[in-house]
Amino acid sequence: MPNQNQEFTPSTNPMTDTAQDIFATVLNQRLQSGVLEQAITKKVDALIEDVASDVFRSYGDVGKALKEQFSKAIMPTLESMGDLPTYHEFVSNRLKLAAQNFYDNRLTEVMDAELKEIMSELPEEITLSWLVEQIVKEAQEYEDEPEGEITLIIEERRYGSFINIYLDKEAGKEKRECDYDLHLHQNKETSKWEIIGLRVDGREAGAQLSIGNLYNTDKILFNIYAMKGQIKLDQGDDADDYETSWSNWD
Repeated sequence: MPNQNQEFTPSTNPMTDTAQDIFATVLNQRLQSGVLEQAITKKVDALIEDVASDVFRSYGDVGKALKEQFSKAIMPTLESMGDLPTYHEFVSNRLKLAAQNFYDNRLTEVMDAELKEIMSELPEEITLSWLVEQIVKEAQEYEDEPEGEITLIIEERRYGSFINIYLDKEAGKEKRECDYDLHLHQNKETSKWEIIGLRVDGREAGAQLSIGNLYNTDKILFNIYAMKGQIKLDQGDDADDYETSWSNWD
């Protein structure tokens, strides 16, 4: 472009040439002087630079390829550390270790103490007479009377090897009203009776009876049931043959 301070000398005759003629003449002169070539060269150079920059950026193909190669060069070191536990694995392992320590130490102490208590409460051989005696003792404390009686109902044998025994600290109870319901099955080898079903105060033995503290006869019966203990009907299978009453009169 001519310098603005320089005097401009037209190369066309504006008096006779049309604007179209002037444009064609000027365009031809600029093309001949190489201005268009220079402009194209600048644009091509700029385009090449931009393309090269894009290619080498991290999101370009070359950048991605380089990043991948660098990652491959580093990964072998990381792979050698592949046996390191994740955070969740670490927490899980610590919880397992803590639980195992509890089982091996504290729970063992608790179970040993509980088993010792159970063994001390139960005689070597469980008899119905002994069980009736325990309920009679509780009934005396419960009634606080000088004399009284408990309820003992022994159902007739069913199919020869099954029987139900109902017990309650109060006298004259119907079987469905009794606090204790023992379902027994006779072992053919020992002739003793195994508790295969137990209901205490309307609750079935199992999860319900294992929740919370058990005391006195409730605990005794549950322990026998839990240990698959056997009861001997030492006075036979007639309730009248068992001592179900007490008297403190001299």
